[in-house]
Amino acid sequence: MPILSRRRDRNITMFILALIITSSVYILFYGWGLKKGIFNPAISGNLPIAIDSAYCFILISLSFLFSVNYTSTVSMSISRVLSAMVFAWGTMLIIDSLAYIEFPLIFGMSPQTALCFNLLAASFFFINTVKRKIVIQCLLHMVTFVASIVVIGHTFKLPELYRMGFVPMALYSAIGFLLLSVTASCIHRKVGITGLFTGKLIGNMMARRLFLKILIATLAAGYLRLLSHRNGWISPELGIALLTVTFLIISLILIWNTSNMLNTIDRKRKMAEENFRTAVEAAPYSLIISDRGGIIRMINKKTALLYGYKKKELIGQNIKLLLPDELHDTYDTIRKKIYAYPARPQTVGSNEIFAKRKSGTEFPAELLLTPVKTSIDMFTLTTVIDITLRKAQEEIIKKQVTELQQKNEELEQFNYISSHDLQEPLRTVANYINLLEEDYGDQLNGDIKIHLATMGAAIGRMAGVVCSLLEFGKLGRNRKMVSTNSHLILGHVITDLGNLIKSKNAQIITECNLPEFYAYETELRQLFQNLINNAIKFTNEGTMPCIRIACREEDGYFRFSVSDNGIGIRKEHANKIFHIFQRLNSEDEFEGHGIGLANCKKIAEMHGGKIWVESEPGKGSTFIFTILNFKS
Repeated sequence: MPILSRRRDRNITMFILALIITSSVYILFYGWGLKKGIFNPAISGNLPIAIDSAYCFILISLSFLFSVNYTSTVSMSISRVLSAMVFAWGTMLIIDSLAYIEFPLIFGMSPQTALCFNLLAASFFFINTVKRKIVIQCLLHMVTFVASIVVIGHTFKLPELYRMGFVPMALYSAIGFLLLSVTASCIHRKVGITGLFTGKLIGNMMARRLFLKILIATLAAGYLRLLSHRNGWISPELGIALLTVTFLIISLILIWNTSNMLNTIDRKRKMAEENFRTAVEAAPYSLIISDRGGIIRMINKKTALLYGYKKKELIGQNIKLLLPDELHDTYDTIRKKIYAYPARPQTVGSNEIFAKRKSGTEFPAELLLTPVKTSIDMFTLTTVIDITLRKAQEEIIKKQVTELQQKNEELEQFNYISSHDLQEPLRTVANYINLLEEDYGDQLNGDIKIHLATMGAAIGRMAGVVCSLLEFGKLGRNRKMVSTNSHLILGHVITDLGNLIKSKNAQIITECNLPEFYAYETELRQLFQNLINNAIKFTNEGTMPCIRIACREEDGYFRFSVSDNGIGIRKEHANKIFHIFQRLNSEDEFEGHGIGLANCKKIAEMHGGKIWVESEPGKGSTFIFTILNFKS
């Protein structure tokens, strides 16, 4: 894995190394002495770069390349060998220049150039050593400092700066050293002077802005002073005085600008802190801010009221003071997760949690731990919600649900018993009518026979109603949810209604492959059967029934539609038809008891859905029902 993990930094480094290596090869390609090309002193007007400097730049760039892009043992060894070669080369030249010991090789680079190569070679030799970050950065900063002085000397044409008492350093060498040292110092960007300019704190921001302004102002003022001295515009004494005054004015302007900027940032910071405090105090829940050690740093009024403490009694105390002893270990574990994974809020406990008041009493609570990152450190915001009222309401709801279940069971039992009790006297009356007709048939006149027939028909209808009511009450009893293929269910329904479909010459079209899901199979089958039966039954005489069935998934539900070309329904009756015993047509027109669609409504609601109709008189109807996509 490369040291430069950021793609942008890596791309910049590779570009700089390629530029330096290419320039050095270019110099060597055009021969000893640089008599050709853009680096020719006669063309560029600058001192030539030495041939051995070009060799060293190639070697030191390759060393840097291997050290920052590869971490294998072989690549690190290659990098260190190249650095050692450059260091040895530079050391021999320094000895040759200072100790007057002549070596058999011919060197052209200056001693300060050789010193810079030695500093770079030493830093690249240890650049992957984490323990020597500060030493490495110091070596690189020294190279940057020397190269900067040389660049300024060449820019202002001051030989004293680029000679330094020795052989002059070429401008091209100084630029190469600047590029290499600054780029290499970004590997450990948080250490040394580099860390001063790359940090994100307010001091780093000020350093970046001030340094650039001071650099430009200093160079401009120094250059003007140099021009005035060379051209004799003013006396040296006046020039020094003006330079001093200029620096004072520039410093004052920079201080004023920096002060305003810092004041603006400080006002924004204080406003943000005040807004944060206001938000914490206004929160409807107890909020507690603690540090890494669990020490409480800030609470709101809700916390003091909830736990019965005063603010000063809690500030500086461990947050475990507010938790029962059995939750201390759990809280420590979750708090460690907060700092290990600061992007994930954590809840304390998965079951019922209790918090402890000053009086020692406990109350049910919900605890949510949220990481809060600041410029100083990471803190934990603990939200405590008293759920005593919620628990009481849950108990009430549980009790009401239990009572409702009992009432439903009693109602179902009453419905079942009453239906059976109603059927018995109806059967008795029907039997007596049959006895009268059989025993006294020859003695009954026409009117009496008509009355008895009417009574028999009424009893038959009443028996049908009682039977339907009994079936409605039993609907859903002993139900069991299983994986159900609705396409197969529909096929069975069509088979069961085969005689009716054939007698009416009805056509049933399934417009898609119906899904498989978890449902109450028997009840779902009855739902399809009621809708298809009604679609066939409520059709004008002479019209061939055409029924279309479709389904699509929508927002966690399966949306079924059953469309027909029947008589249609008025809009004002769209809800009425789903009520029990509600009929829109007389029994002479269409037989039935008005309970089929009520059953459909009950079955749809059993599946977490609903049913409705879209229709116009004479244009058919579309019954739509939804089934919750239950997960296994």
